[in-house]
Parts: sequence; C-alpha cells; structure tokens
Amino acid sequence: MSPQSQDLYKALLSSERPLDAKALADKLNIFPNSVYRLIDPLIETGLVTMTDKYPHEFAAKPANEGLSLFLMSQNDWFSQQFSSAKSKAEPKEEGKIPESQQVSLSFIQSRDELMNLSAEEISCATKSVDLLRSGHEMPADVMLALVNAKNRGIPTRMLIQDYSADNADQIANWLKNGIQVRKTELKHVRLMLYDSQILYFMSYKHSDSEKDMGMKIDYPPFATILSQLFNTWWEAAESIT
Repeated sequence: MSPQSQDLYKALLSSERPLDAKALADKLNIFPNSVYRLIDPLIETGLVTMTDKYPHEFAAKPANEGLSLFLMSQNDWFSQQFSSAKSKAEPKEEGKIPESQQVSLSFIQSRDELMNLSAEEISCATKSVDLLRSGHEMPADVMLALVNAKNRGIPTRMLIQDYSADNADQIANWLKNGIQVRKTELKHVRLMLYDSQILYFMSYKHSDSEKDMGMKIDYPPFATILSQLFNTWWEAAESIT
C-alpha cells in the first residue's frame, strides 16, 4: 500500500461522514482522478467501502477492523513471495536462505484448530507468550500448558477484548494461575505470539467465530513488528482486579 493510499485511508478515518472524490482530493491536495487510483487497493483489501450512488462516496472501516482485514489480505502475498523464494534457493546450497530469514506458512481453518495448536506452541515457548484473545472459555490442555509455562518462568500476557460479567470469574481464575491479563477494546483479530518469533493470527467476530480463518507465520521479522504492536496495546490496556 503506497504512502498516498495510507494518507487517503487516514483522511477517511478522521471524517465523520463519507466523502466523495472531490472532497478527498481537496483534503489531500491532489487531483480527483488520482483518488480513484489510490483508493482501489483500499477497496480491494476491504479497508474502504464505496456507495453505489453517483458521485460515489467512500467510508473507512474502523482501524481495529482494518487491521484484521489487512492481515488476512497478506496471505496470498506471503505465499507467492516467500514460497517461491524458498523453492528457488533450495537447490543451491551456496545461496541458501539463512534460517532466520526463511518463512514457514500454514493456514488455519477454524478456532478449534487454532486452540489445538496453541497447547503445543506454549509448551515449546522459551521466552514469552503473548495472546490477544476473545476471553471465552479456554480448552483444558491450553490452560495446563500456560500453567506449566508459568512454572518454567515463561511470562504470559493475555489481552481480553470481550470482557464481561459472564467471563469475569473465569478470567479471575486465569489471574490466580499467574497469567497476566488486561482488557482492551475490540481489535477484530486474534493474535498469538510465541517467543516474538512465531505468529498466529485469525479474524474475530462475536458470532459465527467458527467460520473465521487464519494463518501461522514462522518469520521472526514479521513477528517482531506484531510484538511491538502488542506491547503498545498492552500499555494502553486496562488492568483487571
């Protein structure tokens, strides 16, 4: 996404109402025709919606929901770019990509599959476990893995984006088990970061969550960026007592 497209998205985010091409052009000091070129990738990603009426008006999806849409849109890009680079490098030992720069990708079809993978990843963690979760019930094997990680000295931080009276007792139990828990606003995405190297992400909805899809990315540079974002959210989150 170009810097100009980012500026256009920010302009729509800051607007209290949808804007047409002329209004956006005035805000960004560009020609109206340029607006349509810059807004196409935003519409493709789902970050911006366009009305059917003419002149067309544009509105931005909320930033938190935009993050989920943007991450999901990167699936094909990662697969095409890095899978091909890896296959080209394998036959040539001299040009082999360093392990720290190799990318491993796998797709996740449901929340249940995500939970099944979580216990194994937590058991293998050696430095940190950072989770952005809904706050709903956690499978027993995942909870046991988190307790064992705590006993090994592995800190676990959990951001809850759906905190309510219905799950307050459950979250209080997580706190008693040594998990650091804070509540945050809805981010429209699930994130699991292990040792700031392995990343899982999945879209998150209040309903039909079993239809959500996600991805595992084993690529430290990308996980580091998301870890920094998680740290920002953690500092802004509200403690639970």
